[in-house]
Parts: sequence; C-alpha cells; structure tokens
Amino acid sequence: MITLINPSSSTEAISKVDFKTPPIGLAYLASVLRENGFKVRIIDNVVERLSIDEIVKRVRDSLVVGITTTTPTFNTALKYAKRIKSLLKNVFIVLGGIHVSFMPYSALKYDFVDAVCVGEGEYILLETVERLDNDRGLNGVRGLIYKEGDKIVDNGRREFIRNLDELPFPAYDLLPLEKYSVLGQKLEHFPIMSSRGCPFGCRYCASSKFMGRIFRARSAKNVAEEIEWLADKFKAKFIGFGDDTFTLNKKRVFELCREIKERNLDVEWSCSSRVDTINCEMLKEMRRAGCNCIYYGVESANPKILNEFYRKRIKIDQVFDAVKKTKENEILTVCSFIIGAPMESRSDILKTLNFSIKLDPDYAQYSILTPYPGTEIYNEAKEKGWLLTENFDEYTCGKPVLKNFYLTPREISKLFRYCYMRFYLRPKFILKEIRNKNIKVVFEIVKRLLFRRDKHG
Repeated sequence: MITLINPSSSTEAISKVDFKTPPIGLAYLASVLRENGFKVRIIDNVVERLSIDEIVKRVRDSLVVGITTTTPTFNTALKYAKRIKSLLKNVFIVLGGIHVSFMPYSALKYDFVDAVCVGEGEYILLETVERLDNDRGLNGVRGLIYKEGDKIVDNGRREFIRNLDELPFPAYDLLPLEKYSVLGQKLEHFPIMSSRGCPFGCRYCASSKFMGRIFRARSAKNVAEEIEWLADKFKAKFIGFGDDTFTLNKKRVFELCREIKERNLDVEWSCSSRVDTINCEMLKEMRRAGCNCIYYGVESANPKILNEFYRKRIKIDQVFDAVKKTKENEILTVCSFIIGAPMESRSDILKTLNFSIKLDPDYAQYSILTPYPGTEIYNEAKEKGWLLTENFDEYTCGKPVLKNFYLTPREISKLFRYCYMRFYLRPKFILKEIRNKNIKVVFEIVKRLLFRRDKHG
C-alpha cells in the first residue's frame, strides 16, 4: 500500500472563503501508481482533519508514505513525518511538492525523512516505489534525493513530461468527495490541469521553475474527454482550469472550445490568463463554450514595481482593455493585486487600491507580497536581509514577512485589510451581488471583513 497525504495548515488568509476542491496533484500521483499495479490511498487532511495519531493508524500497512508540501504546510508535513517514523520505522517517507523541490535539504536534515522528490512527481514517485517494492536500490532515480546511510545521494533532475496526454485522469474516487464543497454547496466544482510550464518568469512566482519555462499542453481532445468523464462519473457542473496561462496557445483554446461544443458538454468553467494573451474573438468562443470567469494577474498600478521589480511585462492600458473586453463578453473577471513590495510606499498601495476600484472587476484578490522559496524575490530578500521571518507557517500572503522601506508590518496589515473593505463594502458591489442573487457570497465576504480579528490590525 502507498499512502499519499495532503497536510492541513493552521493559517488562513483573509480572502479565503469556503472553497474546498480535490487536490489534483495527489490525485495524479495516485492514478499513475494505480495504473501500474499499486494499491493507493489518499488522506486529504485539509478536509478530513484527522489527528496525527489517527493518520498513523491509517498508514500502518504502507510501504511508502508520500507527503506533499507547500511553504505554509511544510512544518505540518514534518510533524506528520516525525510521528509516523517514530511509530512505523520501516515505512519509507518521501516528501514532495513545490516547497521541498526548492529546499530539499531543509527536509533531509531530519532523520525521519528518507527522501525528497524534486519537481514533477508522477514518474519520480512511481520509479521510487517500484525500486522499493522489488528491494532494489534507489541509485539513478532521476528527480529523487535520498539518504543512503549517513550519505545524501542526489540523482540529478528528471526531464519534464513531454506528452501530458499519457497521464491517466486523476484518481478522484480515492478522495472523500462528500467532504468538499463550495460556499456550503455540494461539490460540483472540479479542477483540471490542461497544461504545465510558464515561459514568463515573474519574479514573485516559482511556477516557471517548478514546472519549467517550456509550455507543455494536453491536446484539446484529451482535455474534453476529461471534462466529459468528470460530468458523467462525478456529476461535475463546473471546471476550474489550474493552468498558469490557459490562453497562451490560442489555437488550442479554439480547438478545446470546439470540442466542448461538439460534445454538448453542459459545464461552465473558469481559467487564468494574462491580459496580453486574449482578444475579442477568443473571448467570444470561450463564452460560447461555457467560460464564465477569468482570473487576471494585475498586481500593481505602479509601472516601475510592476515591470522592473515583479517583471510582469504588461501595461496598464492592456489591463483596462482586457477587463473591458471580458465583461463585454459576459465573462466574470477576478483580478489579483499585490501590496507590500520593499520599495512601495503608502501612496503606492493606495494608488493600486484606487486602480482596482476604477478597473472594477467583478471580484478582487489582494495579497501581501510573500517571497516564497524558489522565487527570485525570495533569493534577493535572503541576500539583502529583507526577510522578517523564515517561520514558514507565517507565509500566507496575508501577513507581512518582508521588510518595507517605508511602512511597518502593522501598517501594511492595516492597509491590506483596508483594501478588502474599500473594494467589497462598496454599495455598488453589494447591490450588484444582490441583483445577481449572490446573497451567500455577500454574507461570506462581509462576515470575514467585519468580524475577523487579525493579529496585526
């Protein structure tokens, strides 16, 4: 038996609402293992909320326990690993995910972690499990860093999967689907990853290093088949594409829209895009094929911060144009904004806030700049002494962990909260949501803004 664990996190950003969907990464790992003859279980402790001892009971029959990590869940993953190893000494414990891919030795320094998967994990974990199952050594398993006695062996990096169509669909049947929900409603939302890799290299994002700078996309037919499978088997009504830039390959977008329409798939879907990768013709086709929401990374109204510090490489007029065209095609817009860059003043932050209000997307997401390991900004902050803490429990995008030249952490936290209140407590926004019968959304947002007590503000 192979057990895969998604650890819970005790932290929560102010913008987070009740939106719990299956962990697609673990579901992909499980499907590849199962297709190759292994028994697999998944423990998603984000929704199961098991105690560590309850987790240990579940994994007693495991040959391998794999624990995925993000930066905010890293310390929790270590707690799980430590407890499991203390009671089940023969279980091989391997950590994977974006955090340990960039900081593998921060995990391997502990005697209760046996190995780390670096990068895209499906075939790394499969080969590791096959070797362990056959009592063969791990030497030569590309992408794996492991312990051999007192020595740490780095097998080098594994090439990215070129043909993503070869991966089986995620093993959602191994997850407690009854525990997932969106705003309290039964799960009808499912994630799909239709491509991997991002060529843009924004300095606050680690994705282009984790999944590569080369854009690798599944075929439109393969993606449409997964949508059809989700609708038939799991009654999916809504698909959330998790691609970094869904609209990068315009030809593929049109092909997928055609596949969805030809199959008469009755689903709505959302995606992420850059403001410089869409046009009216594409938006029209996306809407006809069921797209009802696009997420745009806008980040800042200060061109110097936006393009020199963040290296976003977009223009403000492109932002206005993209949001305008998206709304004209009756697609909801969600725009993200980042505050708290080291050189950002109070007036800069208020300028970004006023810009977001003038832009008037349907929804706005504000984050405090968080320099995650693997990003260029983290490396620069580490070198220049800008990090306020390296307690990764605090890396939530809702708490300052980076020095600012003009503002205290408390001041940034207050401005962060103020951004949300200014945008979401506008009468224009509330009346629009009521007209659209989104009373539950309004209630959830107002509840979190007015009644949440933040340590910094």
